[in-house]
Amino acid sequence: MRPLLYGRGIVSASPGEQAALLRYMAWFHELDAWTEYWDIYHPETNGRYYFGDGAAEPGLLSRFLPRNARPAPFLAWTRMALSADPSASAAFAEQVRVPDVAAAVMEVDALLSRLFAQHFGDALDPRVRENYFEATLYFALNMLPPAAERDARISADDPRKSTAGRHTLEGDIMWFAWALHTEAAGVLAGMDFEHPRRALFLAGVAMGCPANFAWRGHRRTRADYLPTPETAELLLRNATQWSSDFDSAAREVHALFRIREWGQEN
Repeated sequence: MRPLLYGRGIVSASPGEQAALLRYMAWFHELDAWTEYWDIYHPETNGRYYFGDGAAEPGLLSRFLPRNARPAPFLAWTRMALSADPSASAAFAEQVRVPDVAAAVMEVDALLSRLFAQHFGDALDPRVRENYFEATLYFALNMLPPAAERDARISADDPRKSTAGRHTLEGDIMWFAWALHTEAAGVLAGMDFEHPRRALFLAGVAMGCPANFAWRGHRRTRADYLPTPETAELLLRNATQWSSDFDSAAREVHALFRIREWGQEN
């Protein structure tokens, strides 16, 4: 994270810092444009990359993430994260290999691959990893520029109005939903050429989730994670290590989920 920007705000950012923030903002804007705000930016999808349109299109996320129901892959992931039993991992893998679930997971993964390459580049590039972690931390801490254009498009009576003007994550379970999808794609694709990006995504969750919880008070996280520059630097260092070890990143995310649920790791 750019230490001079932390703690003094976006308004005093240098031109180079502002350019980076705008690029990071564009990444998160586009993720939302294909999902929650599909009706504004991609109406041709009918909500396919979200939870559907409430009519003929059920949406890909409905097959593995909770909204109106708790699908089997989500339940299997929560059991895996809460359990030390290896059979729980096998049960999760079994659920994500169900054909319609697997197809949904990999179609979303393909979209993410395209968008990541467009906004960041090659996940094997150390500078790309550094940029991605910086973007994710600013996202977690709600330090990105306002989403003014999107906010102007949302009517006052739209349930999304309260969050439309910010590039951040308000629903705490969505950090773990992000991890679930990444782990599911890892199960299905294995060590393919996209594996480094998925490891980067999972490390980003392991870093961004506790930062979001510690700074913004959404849920419980590790007691030694405090809303300080020192914790931000620690999380960034840890994320760099996790990004080269998919399994370690997954274990950390699972530990964070246990703390969210139980208040402690074990």
